[in-house]
Amino acid sequence: MLEVYEFLTISSKLAQEYTETIHFESDQVLYQYDWLKSNQFLLMKKGIAKIEIYRKRRWELETLVAAGEFAGIENLINRRLFCSNIKYRIVSVTHGEGLLIEKDYFLDHIYANPSLFHKILENVTLHHIITSYNLREKKAPLKQRLADIILELIMLTSLPIQNNQVTLPFPFSEEIIASVLRVPIHHVKEILNYMENEEIVTREHEFQVMDYNRLGKLSNLNVETFKNMHLQPLHM
Repeated sequence: MLEVYEFLTISSKLAQEYTETIHFESDQVLYQYDWLKSNQFLLMKKGIAKIEIYRKRRWELETLVAAGEFAGIENLINRRLFCSNIKYRIVSVTHGEGLLIEKDYFLDHIYANPSLFHKILENVTLHHIITSYNLREKKAPLKQRLADIILELIMLTSLPIQNNQVTLPFPFSEEIIASVLRVPIHHVKEILNYMENEEIVTREHEFQVMDYNRLGKLSNLNVETFKNMHLQPLHM
């Protein structure tokens, strides 16, 4: 997806007029949709951010996004086809860099390059598949759901799998997991302790998957599919 960034900024004059580069630290609101379209897209160039949905008068973590991901999907709908009270925002987890792009400039460039347009559709489809899977499996045993979430984050953030191990280079706390799965934190602690005792994960310094294949056996996701994906390296 970083090819999209390069294509949008190939003309420095146009990029200066229709885009804005932003640099951010952790815990900054980068993008927010609250029923009114912003007429902008946000493309992540470096760093990690989280998508939060506003539910029951509080912000709840939904998923993570990384370099190459974009926000502003609501701008792909030209007309207000339905009335929705969904409110979401993107908040940085690490420091990084992003590009704010005016809607028409973004769409004109994407439509002019079919291969990049396909990448956008592929990205949207992937998120839809993961969301549908999570809805289907939401009543599955917690051990499976926790393994699902770890594997999804590895895929969505394009982390490399080396020697059957993966290191998550961003905060991945019990609180974040409990927020994603919407379960009490003490249940999350029990499952993580089990995974550590079984040497599937470790949290001594960073959150690290020590045995990717065994983690995959706890999940209903196909980990071999993840291994075969041609993912871009993560830019931190």
